[in-house]
Amino acid sequence: MKSLVIIFGILLQFTAAVKNPIISGWNPDAAILRVGSNYFVATSSFVYFPGIPIYKSKDLANWELYSHALNTPEHVQLYGTPTGAGAWAPSLSFINGRYYLASMTRWTYDPFARVWPRVFFSSSEDLKTWTEPTWCEPWGIDPELFHDANTGKTYLNLMAPNNNEQRLWGIYQCEVSLTTGNCVGEYISLWNGTIPQNSSTRAEGPKMFFKDKYYYLLIAEGGTDELHRATIARSKSPKGPWTPAPNNPLIYNGAFGFKNLTVQSTGHATFVESAEGDWYASFLARRNINGSSPLGREAFLTTVKWENGWPIVNDGKPILLSENVGNTPEAKPRATSFTDTFRGKALDPSWYQLRIPYTNNYRLGNTGKDKKDLGIAGHQKPGGVTLYPNVFTLSDRDTPAALFRKQKSLNMTFSATLLPTDGSLGYRQSVGISAYLSEFQHQDVGIRGCVNQTGMCFYSNLIRNGTTTTKQIPLNSTTIPSGVTLQIRAEPLKYTLGYQIAGQKEVWMDEIESKWLAFGPAGTFVFEGANWALFGSGNGNPWPFNAPEVGFLEVKETYFEENIPDYDRWD
Repeated sequence: MKSLVIIFGILLQFTAAVKNPIISGWNPDAAILRVGSNYFVATSSFVYFPGIPIYKSKDLANWELYSHALNTPEHVQLYGTPTGAGAWAPSLSFINGRYYLASMTRWTYDPFARVWPRVFFSSSEDLKTWTEPTWCEPWGIDPELFHDANTGKTYLNLMAPNNNEQRLWGIYQCEVSLTTGNCVGEYISLWNGTIPQNSSTRAEGPKMFFKDKYYYLLIAEGGTDELHRATIARSKSPKGPWTPAPNNPLIYNGAFGFKNLTVQSTGHATFVESAEGDWYASFLARRNINGSSPLGREAFLTTVKWENGWPIVNDGKPILLSENVGNTPEAKPRATSFTDTFRGKALDPSWYQLRIPYTNNYRLGNTGKDKKDLGIAGHQKPGGVTLYPNVFTLSDRDTPAALFRKQKSLNMTFSATLLPTDGSLGYRQSVGISAYLSEFQHQDVGIRGCVNQTGMCFYSNLIRNGTTTTKQIPLNSTTIPSGVTLQIRAEPLKYTLGYQIAGQKEVWMDEIESKWLAFGPAGTFVFEGANWALFGSGNGNPWPFNAPEVGFLEVKETYFEENIPDYDRWD
């Protein structure tokens, strides 16, 4: 059976304290909810399927991947959707005994298509089986359902434009029908934050709650990069008028210098009260490494205290990686690893595909004839995953035959052992692994038919936003033999790509700075972080009917101590 040595689905485990990030690897827009003794966090998924992962915890420190809210094509249709679009900014509510998730889908950034993002909500009794989306009448992003226990009314709060001409984005609201998604009350502007409103300073991510005698409206401002922050206002009514907090912004590490602290882009927060009456804020942040963040925006947590009816987040101090959350003993992390032999009945839920698969792109198990070569006894269920390559590559805005896992550590090795083949690959057939950010940036190592020579070769592709450098080394075999492992060594400042043949020394083919896994070409939007990928491709052609089956016997991740400093200084 599948071996999952990793516990609760995160890189580091802590026995007595909450340490940031609480969920490592890209998990933006972390929206937290407590129901009874359980905490849940929903994060954005963009163009990855299944969509909107939901994590569960009992103690705020250890989180397991619990479910996905968008787990069928009917829930999220992402055909041809570009990187940076898709489903994002979820929120969680518990209304009349049911869980509600509100989110949105953006299909394109093409200004001529004028296909604007739309918001929706779904509901569930158990956070695992979800209704199909109810599409809301207003268009915009970052929706939230706020149920006012004082009146029994439910409000849709969202980020939306003031009209279809100026398109100045701000925070809007209407009372909403949970049956139709239509507004059943006046559609009004709420509060647009502390930064003068224009096309670039957009108030977003509204989260409303009631405490004591006030309604509070918590929002994000300043975009999702260096100016990102969390601010709050309060009112005697969910409709306003709103009085901003005197200590805004509540969270803003950029105030201490963009090139100074490692933790940056702090914002898009949600408050939660523990069963003991303590308050916390979940939020997104980046870990900058020499000015860039290859893991993207991760899920963070910090404390909230109340004075004179206003919240003070993290005691008014900057967010530091070295500090525990709350008054808890210093945590002692222990490194863990992840191993997947693909012997379960279903793919582990931490694996994703891009966009919406048209067809089956993989099969668990393999049909290799020589079980001895695979290291599998005859009475055991065959392991491994066999890919069904198609015409698409990792550089296409479509669905290649590829499986993805979020990179969870800045200091780790990702390795994958290939299934042996009974034939040779042509020059347009490839199988390999990748450090993947988008169709514009992915760093690959694998096996394919050699270019400009006969036989098969190991190859590496390094992509620097449009510029590709390639190397190849002859495999010296007419088939892929047993015991061939591809590997990528990730360090804070670089990725190194190579391979190892059983019984032989590792061969490192090339390396690339980690910053190339952190941003897109000019004019593109990349809101995700780095992933590991397994892929097979016909590279523009259908996979030949008589070509050998390709896939992987086993995947391993080995994590090393990160030792990321509080200050982004790597000189």
